[in-house]
Amino acid sequence: MAICNAITNGLSKSCDTNTGGVNKIFITDYENVSNVTDGAGTGGDWITAITMAGTTKFYEFQTNKNVCNFTESVAIDLVAGTTFFNQIVTLVLSRRETIKRDAIEKLVNGQKQLALIILDSNGLYWYSGLNEGSYVSAIEGGSGTAKAEANGYTITFTAMEPLQMYGVDPTIVSAIVA
Repeated sequence: MAICNAITNGLSKSCDTNTGGVNKIFITDYENVSNVTDGAGTGGDWITAITMAGTTKFYEFQTNKNVCNFTESVAIDLVAGTTFFNQIVTLVLSRRETIKRDAIEKLVNGQKQLALIILDSNGLYWYSGLNEGSYVSAIEGGSGTAKAEANGYTITFTAMEPLQMYGVDPTIVSAIVA
């Protein structure tokens, strides 16, 4: 039995939109987001408004298709009574270049607290780092060995949040991205 058929009460099936992958990642300094409003939307609670400080914006880090992803896992400690969600976003930048190196330096400068909006392959936007921010937790890069291998950077962002990622109303995104 498919997992989609196992859910019969409380949730609608949505197996027709189950495509993996990330299409776009938008990043800003956490302090640039002055207010986030959540409310009921289609399919549950989601972010309905994001107010930016001054003229700041989220900036797109362009990438190739089918190379970026995000995962979310819960960490529960029954003894300590703690629960939080690990939000891991992996951004892959193809081709090592000085401009990319400089952008990475800005992301990690002072262990900067960041906010991320991720557009998945289903056309859904997700917000990582809502309450406590997201941080660059790893960077790997290199030239590869053979000509067919990747040359570039893999940047891992980690947020440890009290709640899962919220969806973002797609109608508000264009006003907050550069």
